[in-house]
Amino acid sequence: MQKKKKLQQHIYVLLICFLVGIATIFGPISIASHKMNQPEDSIIAAIELTYSDTLKTLDERGVIILAIDKPRESAVVLVSPQDFLWLSEHHLRPQIVPDEIAEKQGWKYTADFERDFHNYAQMTTELQSIASSYPAITALYNLGQSVQGRIIWGLKITDNPSTEEDEPEIRVCGVHHGNEYMGAELSLLLAQYLTQNYATNSTVATLVNSREIWIMPMVNPDGREMSTRDNANGVDLNRDYGYMWGGQGGSPAPFSQPETQIIRANALDNYFVLSLSYHTTAEIVNYIWNYKHQRVPDNTVVEYLSNKYGSHNGYWVVEGYDWYQTMGDTNDFSYGCRGDIDWTIETPNTNIPAVWELHREAMFDIIKGADLGLRGIVTDAQTGQPLAATVWVEEAYWPCFSDPLVGDYHKPLMPGSYHVAVRANGYQEQEFTVEVYSGHPTYLNVTLSRENSFFGYQITIARFVAPSNNFQNNPTEAIAALGPPDESCASLGVGGYIVIDMKDNITDGEDSDFRVYEGDGVLDGYSVYGSSYWNGPWSMIGAGMGTTEFDLGDVSLESVRYLKILDDGNGNPGEVNPGCDIDAVENLAAANANLPPNIPATPSGPQVGIVNATYSYMTSTTDPESSQVYYLWSWGDENSSWLGPFDSGASVQATHDWNTAGNYSVKVKAKDGLGVESGWSDPLLVCIQAGPLIEIGQITTGFGRIRVQITNTGARQALNVSWSILLNDGLVLLGRQTTGAIQEIAPGSSSTIQSRFLFGLGRISIAISADDTEKTISGVLFGPFVIIKS
Repeated sequence: MQKKKKLQQHIYVLLICFLVGIATIFGPISIASHKMNQPEDSIIAAIELTYSDTLKTLDERGVIILAIDKPRESAVVLVSPQDFLWLSEHHLRPQIVPDEIAEKQGWKYTADFERDFHNYAQMTTELQSIASSYPAITALYNLGQSVQGRIIWGLKITDNPSTEEDEPEIRVCGVHHGNEYMGAELSLLLAQYLTQNYATNSTVATLVNSREIWIMPMVNPDGREMSTRDNANGVDLNRDYGYMWGGQGGSPAPFSQPETQIIRANALDNYFVLSLSYHTTAEIVNYIWNYKHQRVPDNTVVEYLSNKYGSHNGYWVVEGYDWYQTMGDTNDFSYGCRGDIDWTIETPNTNIPAVWELHREAMFDIIKGADLGLRGIVTDAQTGQPLAATVWVEEAYWPCFSDPLVGDYHKPLMPGSYHVAVRANGYQEQEFTVEVYSGHPTYLNVTLSRENSFFGYQITIARFVAPSNNFQNNPTEAIAALGPPDESCASLGVGGYIVIDMKDNITDGEDSDFRVYEGDGVLDGYSVYGSSYWNGPWSMIGAGMGTTEFDLGDVSLESVRYLKILDDGNGNPGEVNPGCDIDAVENLAAANANLPPNIPATPSGPQVGIVNATYSYMTSTTDPESSQVYYLWSWGDENSSWLGPFDSGASVQATHDWNTAGNYSVKVKAKDGLGVESGWSDPLLVCIQAGPLIEIGQITTGFGRIRVQITNTGARQALNVSWSILLNDGLVLLGRQTTGAIQEIAPGSSSTIQSRFLFGLGRISIAISADDTEKTISGVLFGPFVIIKS
């Protein structure tokens, strides 16, 4: 009896310490639906975490866990009387928490608890009001609908909301769990603060002008309306994401719910750098990973930003797994599949003003931190167009994706020296060494040249299987299956699988269409499925053992983009790196495709000329397949027709004359015999000036002579003007043709030319030319006399 009293006193002491914040931190990890308006017989109880697997046992039982202390020695749970008895039977020593304490902590809700929080309709109205009041810096998007048809809203805040720009992007989400209201309030307060202070607060203006901030206050609107943790299908959305999905929270499959599919689609359309996901009811800054203890490759900058966030509110900063393990959550998907560093921020679910005050500046630090480290734009060396590339930093080895609309990428890094590789399918990889400094980002713009090299682009779903919760025997990462083979493998575990987005369709060709590289020195078996869509339906393509090539024609498939690789289920799950080990997947069909000619050299030739003069220009290019090429010239006033064919690498010439003065850009592009075109060359600027303009003026005659006035009516001096006086027809005995050259005629001036002595008889035609100008008149020759007919 004495021991029991001491135990009760011990639990209450721990509980009171919890409440006053001396040494405790709380957080919900329930996977079951939980009504805000709790049944009257619900019990709030404190328990001891007696065994290492107690949390897992509670999770499997469906017990609502409201709080866990920082040392993970005790927890607070919400249970029915039956579950209270179950806790006792399992030696967890439950102690009832007094109502006044439970209500103060937000564990037990009073009748008017929801009064201060936005419901779905109020949240919608507030977002629409913000968007209509600040159209210059906001855009409100219907991202899709929940199970029950409610719109999931996304508010974009930036200075040019209708234009994609070279800006880091940030996402803020609330209410993954429908009964955790505070996330919506913090999201809305952030939106209000940014828009209302944009015109008067320089810090806010700088952030809005240089970032793209997405705010999604209610990911789970159905759960919010029902006041349940889960969505309308009874699924915990924060266990439904596809990176290291584990079937927790009632999730039947990765991305099984419309709400998580919407967040996924938005994450693929927007290249988020940093993200925040708000939950309740604790005081925790939870950083990645959540599924295993091993730190992420970007851990240095992750911990820096995590501690910076926690410095504003004193919250416990902890890696998610070290708090408790979750699988299939938002954070791990954001980073695992998209390279977006994402936090779960646990806050109390009461006292909105106080919570906002503790988080406003912390939110700003994350928004600012999105421009920390390395940034730049990746473009095609031939066309200058932006590319969908991946940036790999050796010292923080996780892919950072560039936005194909702009080509911009943003990789958070701490100051230091880094080795960087930039890849894109169909292009030659480039490597750099860069220095990152404190206070401002380092810019590294990259141009990539084409090369027939096509490999896996990004991870869509990963489901590794390990016999231990911590994946101690399988520290490999899913991203090891991306890019070219490098002897770094993604070990799927016995029965595990991975879905890889190849980005470029694999099409059925004459030979093998793709190759799976299986490494780790031991031949392992697997099956491969293909689909044109990320979530199937899946068609079986074949089975492989070790590195294997596959042909879509064998199963009558024309094209696939996504490959699902499933371990065959054999092998020892307890060995190091169990299951098949995927090193790379190569798209052979794309690699064997015809490439366009390289962009031709900038045209060479005269850069200054005059109207109506003909000029010649040269260029050349090569074709990757050494095919003959054709050229199309753009002269600035018109395009030529395609000229050719010419041998690959041969110099070619084209001529052109301009009839109007002005500045012209001369450029050229090439195509091969299959019609695949290169981009345009860099232009050559040609200045065409008006030049002299020669006119044939007054014609007079004298004894044995014809005299002609030649006038320059142009704007430039005429030099070496060739002229001719020719008598046709009649009987011309002397002086039939006279030629010469006028050395110089100034603008507006004239010069007189004359024939040699003439003698003959009959009707004649007199042809006079000066440069390109000609004039013909008729006359009569009578001895030495010339009579001109008018």
